[in-house]
Amino acid sequence: MEVTIETVETGWPQVLDLFRSGGPTRVATRHGISFDLPGLTVWLDNPNDLTAPADYRYPELIKDYRDRLFGTQRDKSLLFQRMRRWREDDLDAFDQLEHITDLLRREPSSRSAVFSTWLPPADLEAAFPVSPVGGAVRVVSDTLHLFVTARSVDVWVGFVPELLAFAQLATEFALDLGVRRSTVSYQCWSAHLYEVDFLTYLTRQ
Repeated sequence: MEVTIETVETGWPQVLDLFRSGGPTRVATRHGISFDLPGLTVWLDNPNDLTAPADYRYPELIKDYRDRLFGTQRDKSLLFQRMRRWREDDLDAFDQLEHITDLLRREPSSRSAVFSTWLPPADLEAAFPVSPVGGAVRVVSDTLHLFVTARSVDVWVGFVPELLAFAQLATEFALDLGVRRSTVSYQCWSAHLYEVDFLTYLTRQ
């Protein structure tokens, strides 16, 4: 399933509305009953607008998530460590985002600007593994494309903060590379709403 949204602010209700269509599958998970849209892809046309939806209930999570990549929580953030301080054995820490920027400066058409935050030995059996799996950055026709593939996202709680953080990342990549426009493609293997949140959503309609 795919949906194109202009901004996170206007697009979050569009994504929520997908759960009313009869498309989601009801799944029993270790965290409770959820309604799941497997393989949902969201195309974000304007990542420059970082305005949050007015009725999103967890604005503190937006600051928290962005702080993990860009702010005060970087030193204790697993997401930041995997993105910017990846370590293999005794090798020096590897900053994936810095290397992507350097690569695209040298070769804007490169298809090799790929990043990953998934470490199977640690994450396959983890109770709360890092969610973003990986992605790629490409510059095509003066547009920077950030492709993100996420393991799973709670659309009621985590979708807005996560997409806003990656929207900011796309914007910063574009600025660093002198590219006029950026877009984000966000694909999630499990975009879901838990039953209690789904009922809350329905009562608001």
